[in-house]
Amino acid sequence: MSLHKVKIIAYQLGKNIHIKNFKAGFEGIVYSSSATEIFIKKGDYSYIYVQNYGEVVFSDCDEFVIKEFIDFVMRFVDAPVLSGKEYKEDFVIEVNPDHKLNFNYNSIQVPEINADVIKIAMLNVSQSVVLDYFTDISQGLLQETAKFTEELELRGKLRISKIKLMKFIGKTLNAQNRIIDNLYFLDAPDTVWDIEYLSQINHGLSRTFNLKTRFREVEYTLKIIDTNLGIFSQLIQHRDSKKLDMIIIFLIFFEILNALIGKLF
Repeated sequence: MSLHKVKIIAYQLGKNIHIKNFKAGFEGIVYSSSATEIFIKKGDYSYIYVQNYGEVVFSDCDEFVIKEFIDFVMRFVDAPVLSGKEYKEDFVIEVNPDHKLNFNYNSIQVPEINADVIKIAMLNVSQSVVLDYFTDISQGLLQETAKFTEELELRGKLRISKIKLMKFIGKTLNAQNRIIDNLYFLDAPDTVWDIEYLSQINHGLSRTFNLKTRFREVEYTLKIIDTNLGIFSQLIQHRDSKKLDMIIIFLIFFEILNALIGKLF
């Protein structure tokens, strides 16, 4: 039986968190920090991990601490997740010196634990919850794209304006950039590459959450959207080119007609 259980809970709160402003307003023990994240120590196993891409992860924190902290950090969140839709992931670290390193569906058994072990677990759990978030975003974009393809199938043309299409393309590219920036699977803490025990934990958790496969699925969805948008863009340009040709033909016809009228009268 494990000697201690450390519960980890990750939330995706919104598009991003202003870390600089958060640091300026936060009063507490900061274990470590950078321009993109802050790792806060609350107790022996109790930590809070805040990332500028919108994730907050809690380790061994009670419900009151979690609610109070989320209420505070929401002041610094851009584009909060819509109410009624919660992006949350739970995980448990079971600590027992008599057990070997073992990975289960929603838990891990470790013979020893420290701040680095907790942070690696928190990072992987946060990556899992953000994958749920970006999966929904990419699926939403795919559904919007499907409306255009259905219109092409039924009408043989697109009625969307060039400006609206360019805005949709920009929205898609912005989502792609956020996904690539956020899901930095190879950018694990430096200690992972220096200590074999931590490397095993990081690798095992990545497989437990199936992170790379899920990331590739999101990436593949965005590539499908990219391909469709490229075709839509060409169709819109062709449509606008035809309009321009018709305008030029009309102007030439008008000039010829005007010249003829001038000669007759």
